[in-house]
Amino acid sequence: MFVTADQDYMPLTSTEAKRLGLAMYFTGVPCKNGHVTSRYASSAECFFCRKDKNQSAAVKEKQAAWGLANNEQRSAVGKERYERNKVWQQLRTQAKWVANKEKVTETNNRWSLNNPEKMRLIIRNRNKLRNLIVRQQRPKWANLQKIRHIYDNCPEGHHVDHVIPLRGKTVCGLHIETNLQYMPALENIKKSNKFQVL
Repeated sequence: MFVTADQDYMPLTSTEAKRLGLAMYFTGVPCKNGHVTSRYASSAECFFCRKDKNQSAAVKEKQAAWGLANNEQRSAVGKERYERNKVWQQLRTQAKWVANKEKVTETNNRWSLNNPEKMRLIIRNRNKLRNLIVRQQRPKWANLQKIRHIYDNCPEGHHVDHVIPLRGKTVCGLHIETNLQYMPALENIKKSNKFQVL
């Protein structure tokens, strides 16, 4: 027997939910804390009671201690979960960044200062990838002397920017002298790999 809850059809009992391979069921009866919502078939706990419990200081401490003791397993589980839900995870990260720019920047900066070796490795790998992309996007007929001249004469506080980015989302340019321009460093960082039509 089924009832409608939150526009989804859910079984009335945990036994029925388990038989159907579902994680939750809905009785319509308030839990001990007065929540009228779906419950977990594994424990009969309501959604909000478990959420409150998982946000308690004691549970967070226990989770942190487990994470320290099982770092490799935690990393493997996290990577597997990320790969399984890659698009959703990327959207979640973007939303988190937009909502908490200052806090995320501060956390990232603190991590960089506390992990200089890892940061050096990340920068080295990023530069390798960048150099590979530049080589792939540089045709044989590109004027290397003019390109070198542009880089050598870049004004202080500016970056050499590709007018049409080498790896844009809508268009990709070439690493040639006519596709290079000087741009204030901060503006170039904000521009990233976007193509700005003037």
